[in-house]
This record gives sequence, C-alpha cells and structure tokens, in this order.
Amino acid sequence: MQFAIGLGQDTEGVLWLEKAPQPPRRVVTVATACQRLRRSRRQVYRLMQAGRLGPIEKLLGEWLLDQAVVERLARMPLSAQPLPGRLKPLLPEYEPKALNAGKDSVLIISRVLEGGGREDMRWLLKRYSRQAIRRVIEEEGSRLLSPQSRKLWSLVFKATPRPLAAWRHADPCRAAPS
Repeated sequence: MQFAIGLGQDTEGVLWLEKAPQPPRRVVTVATACQRLRRSRRQVYRLMQAGRLGPIEKLLGEWLLDQAVVERLARMPLSAQPLPGRLKPLLPEYEPKALNAGKDSVLIISRVLEGGGREDMRWLLKRYSRQAIRRVIEEEGSRLLSPQSRKLWSLVFKATPRPLAAWRHADPCRAAPS
C-alpha cells in the first residue's frame, strides 16, 4: 500500500503534513519537540515508545509528531518529584510537599549549594546532572549564592559565573557623583 505524502511549510515556518485521504495536520520534528518539551532526544523517543507522543509519519529518516500533542504535553505540569525531608531546614519559607524537584530545580540547587551538608550534596549529585548544577552556578549564581559559595562551587564544578552587577559593587553610603 502506498500513500501520497506531502510536507509543506507556511510563511510562519509551521510544517504541514498532507496525506491524500486526510486533511493537512501541523507537525513538528523530534528536534523541535525536544526544544518545546525541554527534554533530551532520548526522553522524547521514550515518550513515543510509551505511546504518550505517537509519531504521525517518518519522512526522510525523521519522525514527524503532531504539534497539538506536543503542545498539550508541554503544558502539562511535571510529575510530582518529592524532596527528602532533610532539606526542609534549607527551605524554611516553603512547604516541602509543594516543591517539585524537577520544576523548582534552580531554587533547590542554589539552597543546597549555599547551606547543605555532605548528605545533601550526595543527594544533589544523584538527582541532578553536573551540567544542571554548573548551569545554575553560571546563570543564577551571582543572584542566589553568596560570593564565597559562588567562588567555591565555581571551582568545584568548573563553572564560569556571570560577573556581578555593577550596583552590587557600589557603596550605598557614598553619594552618587553629580
């Protein structure tokens, strides 16, 4: 059995898959789905294998996925990923059950780096990749970590944090030049 398949692109860059007996459908490639879902290619293939992200067609060696299904999956909240009870002292203003280890990763990583102990660091390294921790140090370290912690963890994780904002170096007691 053979089908007449066409792949079109509109002015906005949206791909359309056209099969003869069916109306055209918006589709995305696996690479685009990875960006939209903020997941790796392997994770997207696992979702396809599990049936949560069924492929429409394979064209020129690339799977095409239904854009509506990808968008719906991207809007879904991350599954509950509870935190260990020992992290509660590091997050006193938050209810630990309300935090999600996946969604609130920047907050959790920064708090453990700032005040966590040896067991907390072991948990952190099991839960998050070194790249994720390095990214937090580089992108959010100047805002969320003390200068001492930022310097220490930059050396440990070989990160290059962004420089401090100019206003953080300013002396608040000195009058601005006029």
